[in-house]
Amino acid sequence: MQEIEQHSIIISQASLKKSLLKDEIDNLVAELGNEEKKLTSKHSLLIFDAEAVAGITHLKACIRFAIKAFKQNANIARKLNAEILLYLSGNRQISKAFPKVGITPSTMNVLMLQIVDSSVTLKALKQFDFKSFFERISVEIQDIKMNIDTIEINNVEKVLKNLEISGNVIQMYLQTKSISSADFSIIEKLAIEKSALLNLEK
Repeated sequence: MQEIEQHSIIISQASLKKSLLKDEIDNLVAELGNEEKKLTSKHSLLIFDAEAVAGITHLKACIRFAIKAFKQNANIARKLNAEILLYLSGNRQISKAFPKVGITPSTMNVLMLQIVDSSVTLKALKQFDFKSFFERISVEIQDIKMNIDTIEINNVEKVLKNLEISGNVIQMYLQTKSISSADFSIIEKLAIEKSALLNLEK
């Protein structure tokens, strides 16, 4: 469990056994929304494409940016989970953000978030059972890992394309910082910087 901005964050990961059709994706999103409504208002649930993330630090940064936006009444989206998607995509419009970082027919690996305001006591905090959720909506998964604290970047090209980070920007960063181009942390740092720009554009 992670602690970010007075919120408890549980990060989990899974692979889909087969890609989902649009109707299946729509059903997943709707059913997850229904599950969230059953919880207290201090809970947020989110499932999205794991390949949209440049690493655990990038994900934590986007969660932090989104929570701070709500605290400062500077949020763009009405809900925290949607605000996180905006930061992950580096885009101000959810209609453009979702195709970039949400689940699509090409998604095979997903990340699941449960975010709970820290005012909810640990005794009252119950980990959401994503495995049972997937079973209930007939989505087959494998290799599920609950409550993880590491995420590897597994699609550099997608992250760069989503955040519109060009090769020239990467080369300039390498020259300035003098770091090996093989170091994926460069991509993660650039992704965080790009996501952070969303604050300045508001």
